[in-house]
Amino acid sequence: MDPGIHADSDAGKVQFGLKWTALSMVLFRFARLGTTIVLARILTKPDFGLVTMAMAFIMAFQALRDIGFGPAFVQRKDLDAEEEQTFTSTMFWVVGAINVVMFLVGYAMAPYAATYFDKLDGLAPILQGVFCLLLIEALSTVPTAILQKRLEFGMIATGEMVGIVLHTVLSIALALLGFGAWSIVLGTLGSRLAQTLLVVRMSGWRPTRTFSAHAAKELFGFGRYLWGNSLLGASSKVVDKMVVGKILGDTALGYYGNAYNLCTTASKPIFSIILRVTFPALSRIQDDAPAIRRAILTAITSVSLVTVPLSFGLSAVATDFVTVVYGPSWAPMGPIVQILAAYGIVASVGSITSPILMATGRVRNLFYYSLLGQALMVALFLWFGRYDAVGIACGLLGATFSAELFAFCFAMRSIGLPLRQGAAPIARSLAAATIMYAAVLVTERTLATLTPLQRLPISVLVGILTYAAATFLLNRRAAQTSLKGVKGVLLSKGRLA
Repeated sequence: MDPGIHADSDAGKVQFGLKWTALSMVLFRFARLGTTIVLARILTKPDFGLVTMAMAFIMAFQALRDIGFGPAFVQRKDLDAEEEQTFTSTMFWVVGAINVVMFLVGYAMAPYAATYFDKLDGLAPILQGVFCLLLIEALSTVPTAILQKRLEFGMIATGEMVGIVLHTVLSIALALLGFGAWSIVLGTLGSRLAQTLLVVRMSGWRPTRTFSAHAAKELFGFGRYLWGNSLLGASSKVVDKMVVGKILGDTALGYYGNAYNLCTTASKPIFSIILRVTFPALSRIQDDAPAIRRAILTAITSVSLVTVPLSFGLSAVATDFVTVVYGPSWAPMGPIVQILAAYGIVASVGSITSPILMATGRVRNLFYYSLLGQALMVALFLWFGRYDAVGIACGLLGATFSAELFAFCFAMRSIGLPLRQGAAPIARSLAAATIMYAAVLVTERTLATLTPLQRLPISVLVGILTYAAATFLLNRRAAQTSLKGVKGVLLSKGRLA
């Protein structure tokens, strides 16, 4: 860590927050992946299909739950203590009321939704159980926003890591006891409750009876486009699963859901890290264009160095990886993974555009680009939906790539960063990853006579060594800069509770 940066400064808090948020997100994704792999050996594919559909519903409802108030509060500058209490209490009552109403609506509509998805037996009670998440998360919105505004990301990460451990233990234990799909549902509910209680305690915030129509109007003025964007973003992550579940049934949905989760193992934590840490930090320097450009260029470089090779490598070894890790019965998941691995790259790089447009107040443009992506997705799903789950994956990739490309170009222009300069780090990582991909494919074909268990570790090792060599030749300076930044983050200090 730079000796000139103190833990109590904004820069120190951001570095410390990056460290613990990254640790939390990486732990979450790998713990969730590990849990899924274990559960894949215990539960049935229809069990996974039920939970995938239930989580798709809750994702759509969660997009509505804070109507953009949380980010609007974080972006709001120069609030004194009294104004902050007024804004947070108003946010609490509005968000709480919305969550209660959505829980009641969701609980009541669950049987009708289950009737529509007639190929998913036992969906109604699973849906009703999952909707309880809305009541739990109603309590966490304001405390989390307060900690984000204070740049106290270590505290948020502490709650998440406790939740991760609890989810893993509960889900596997309940699965071994024969709870089936409910093991995942109850594990999720228990972990989210523990996480929420910790965040509430660490924020030190308590609601009052204060309600201000003016504060609600001001928050909604900024947040309404974020609300719409969140809804569109959630629907883009839900529609594909609903199409698969309705047309192809629970087994196909189990394959697709696990493939999607595997391929977003890297992109989801990166999106969470960037949105949680970068957005509040950029909001504080929203009037300093050169500083924003430097921060964004660093983010693009770091994200590309990590996600591009991971996605290329996963696509190259998809068949062997699925067979070895999930078991031979999950082999039909392999072709879906090969397509969705590319989606992981697009989602990771695209995650950089949201905090740029949010921090600079261009939330309307963010909403319009999400609307474009949703329209493309519907059109492509109508075309590819006649095929199998691989076709749905192609539709998701095509729509997401098109929308994110437009959004990325606009975001670069909005901060005065030339598109060529912004895209250069991505291009260099793509070049190195392409060389790696070719080397892995050659290795796979050369070792075709070996079993998947024998071939997979050799292919992975070849991929790592090839990418390292290609990066040294094509992208050495960016790698050195990123490693220096990682060192500063690892040495940063701050508070976890």
